[in-house]
Amino acid sequence: MKRYLGDDEERERVKSLLLKETEGWRKERLIALKMGMSSFNSLAAIADATGRNVSTIQRWFNLYRREGLDGLLRRGYAGRTHTYCNEEIEAYLQNGLECARWNTVVQAKEDLETHFKRKFSYHNVWYWVKKCTGVVRIPRPVHEKRDPSKAESFKRSFFGILQRLPVSGQKPVKVWFADESRYGLLPNLRRVWTKRGLRPHKRWKSVYQWSYCYGALDAVDGSTVFLQTPTVNLDWTEAFLLQIKKQYPDHEHVVVWDGAGFHPKEASHEQIPEGVHIVMLPPYSPELNPIEKLWDLIQDHTANKLWPSIERLDQVVALHLQDWWDDPLRVIRLFGKGWIRASANGTAS
Repeated sequence: MKRYLGDDEERERVKSLLLKETEGWRKERLIALKMGMSSFNSLAAIADATGRNVSTIQRWFNLYRREGLDGLLRRGYAGRTHTYCNEEIEAYLQNGLECARWNTVVQAKEDLETHFKRKFSYHNVWYWVKKCTGVVRIPRPVHEKRDPSKAESFKRSFFGILQRLPVSGQKPVKVWFADESRYGLLPNLRRVWTKRGLRPHKRWKSVYQWSYCYGALDAVDGSTVFLQTPTVNLDWTEAFLLQIKKQYPDHEHVVVWDGAGFHPKEASHEQIPEGVHIVMLPPYSPELNPIEKLWDLIQDHTANKLWPSIERLDQVVALHLQDWWDDPLRVIRLFGKGWIRASANGTAS
């Protein structure tokens, strides 16, 4: 049976309101009504498009037939009210969010009740958390021995460290931030976009086969050097540093990296090529190295998949690295406009 919902004039009115509407629930009903005015759209299709069930869509249409467009867009209740959040509660919530103290709103609610010795509704606490710009984030692991003061001190003194390096002054200097990334056939599962109410599944296979990639990013002009290897050790580290010199033979090189066992800590080490100077990052401070962001972005492309062989995965990683090789401005954006580029620009010549 053909569905009848309004005449041509009413259809034009719905289209006009839909373009101007900003209130979410009203826009949702207008979308359903607009689709319902075409007999080609089934109730199931309309329900799927709006994220509602068929009975809700039918209820909206019945309401429209009884009370017209004004009735459909009028709510019978004013919505929930929120208890006022005073300055003391807001300050406590802000502090808790900055410290990432709670995993759930329920925990925040229980903490508030314990601290203020009074009861709070879940809805009010949820509303206050959102008003304090609270969001859910997966925390980045930080080693228990990390000293934040050393990281801040390194930022402040980085320019001085570069100035004190025994560069010859006869060649321009390139400042590299270097690190390695491991990737393999054991699937790396990450969050994915999906439809509400669905739990996505990804295939899993326990295959312990790995490859590695050495990488270095120039803090001034966005140059990159990459070397894919079967493992990491002092010999491959030396090969990587020689690769940097081979690609840029007319420069001296400052390499900033962490204290991994296969990273020599002094330029005097026998496996550090001449013309390469070493700067060590503070212990347990990977957030100071912008190349960590690059590895994370590469894994966005390789995660949640089963790869047929490590050779195929090597090829895919190389293709994505090529994108960064070809776009120095994209690399520079990883550094931002903070302490690294300010110090490196003052040193490079």
